[in-house]
Amino acid sequence: MDERLKQQQPVVYQTLKNCLEHQRLSHALLFTGPKGTPKLETALMLAQSLFCEQASPFGCGQCPACQRVLKQEYADLVILDGTKKSIKKEEILSLQERFSKTAVEKKGQKVYILHGAENATTEALNSLLKFLEEPQSQDITAILIVESTDRLLPTIVSRCQILPFRPVERTLCEKQAIKLGCTVTDAWLISHFVKDPEAVLALSETEAYQKAYAGFELFLEHIYDLSRCMVELQTDVFGSKSDAKEVLGYFIDCLTSFFEELACGLEDAPGKIKKKAEKVKEKELNLAQIQIVLLETKDKLSRPYNLTLVSDQMMIQLMEVIG
Repeated sequence: MDERLKQQQPVVYQTLKNCLEHQRLSHALLFTGPKGTPKLETALMLAQSLFCEQASPFGCGQCPACQRVLKQEYADLVILDGTKKSIKKEEILSLQERFSKTAVEKKGQKVYILHGAENATTEALNSLLKFLEEPQSQDITAILIVESTDRLLPTIVSRCQILPFRPVERTLCEKQAIKLGCTVTDAWLISHFVKDPEAVLALSETEAYQKAYAGFELFLEHIYDLSRCMVELQTDVFGSKSDAKEVLGYFIDCLTSFFEELACGLEDAPGKIKKKAEKVKEKELNLAQIQIVLLETKDKLSRPYNLTLVSDQMMIQLMEVIG
């Protein structure tokens, strides 16, 4: 992972390397950057580096401690995932209580990672701020992972060392994903919203994305009579309770990418995408208004809205815009 980080994110790599070598790592780090950049992977690599007995300066990746970090089984590592649901105040308080005690592992270091920290509730962020202001031990390292700092408290941002992750250029990401085995269509589409070739391939193979892509195709097939596919989308695409939020998010990402490129003529799009665009081009669409509906809906997914209501409202609004 450290070699991959060195190639894709040289500034982040060199900053962490210097901090580890000179033992000047901040007690709180903020990894920020677009979806698909290796922020979580880097956070786990940094945790390995703090727990590994053979770190030089990064963890070896092979020892029992490093392997347990990857499996998220290391006793002094806590990961709160805000990408699927909001991080609650109770979770932050539980974290504080747990880290107020002596480290369990012999290394003596404790690390917590908040993945999707911008999706924490206001109460959770206030509790987190207090924890950052008054760390109970010098052996605690916090790693916050966000796509944007806009929804974090400025006081939290100011207490963290910020490491920005830069996206891989889209066409390069697409080509590398294809080399790894991703289909041409999936690589083209996903590389618009995931900026890491390996992550593009991994996402293309997930059930959530495949459901979203099926919904994307269905939507474009019935774009001028969306009422025909609305029930099918709700039952077969967005209907699963386990991954409905993920599926709806990827569905919106696919449509957003398609309509963005449609406005530019789809010059580098694969033939399958261009063929889908032929029907869409039959009449002039208000592409800007469509994008507004999609972006507003995507924003709602990070908040405690009823998903069925959100998807229904989106479809109704799109029907009104498309006509």
